Amino acid sequence: MTDTAENTGEHKPVGAGWDFSLMMTTVALMGAIGMQSLVGTLYSWWAHRAIPNWEQTGYPGFVHVMNLIAGPIMIALIVVMGLCVPKRLFSRRTLMYVSTGMLLLGVGTGVVTQSVMTGLTVYLVVSALIQVAVVVLTLAGAGGLAYVSEVRLAKVGSGLLHLGFIVFALVIVALQSSSLMLPLSLVAGLLLTGGSAMSFYARSSSRAPVPDE
Repeated sequence: MTDTAENTGEHKPVGAGWDFSLMMTTVALMGAIGMQSLVGTLYSWWAHRAIPNWEQTGYPGFVHVMNLIAGPIMIALIVVMGLCVPKRLFSRRTLMYVSTGMLLLGVGTGVVTQSVMTGLTVYLVVSALIQVAVVVLTLAGAGGLAYVSEVRLAKVGSGLLHLGFIVFALVIVALQSSSLMLPLSLVAGLLLTGGSAMSFYARSSSRAPVPDE
């Protein structure tokens, strides 16, 4: 699936610029969600004490407004997380086609089913399948995968971490009323914890002093 330099002469791993842009966008979106949660919590705390019967008269409207604000941010975050996945596996030109195809598939499914959640679910499932392939190829030591770090442990940790985020998002989007919610939440937690531990351990090991020759 991945073009090689020998075959095409143009396969270049997606550079630090793309990685940095996705990272900063993700941080900004997560920061926006965190800020909204903080402001909403403070307002709820104040309203509970200052407005009589706020739980009955004002709380439903408050929840509706919070959902209206959080909805677009969460959709954008899911899209950005999905775009983080194929950049490991494909060259720059192929990445553009794959990423566009994923977006069109998600949007098209949402339009046909008239459900944003269904479109996001399909988009996340495709992202998860690609990420599973990335993790398997990383464990197998396949070449041509684009990572910032060259340490195998850090690569595997990064792959598991991304997969954990995708599974967690899938649980939120599609499985809150499903019997699979708790098992997959546990899987997501294990992937996030294991991926984080492997990534941080690999980074700390790479900073260890090198003995003098």
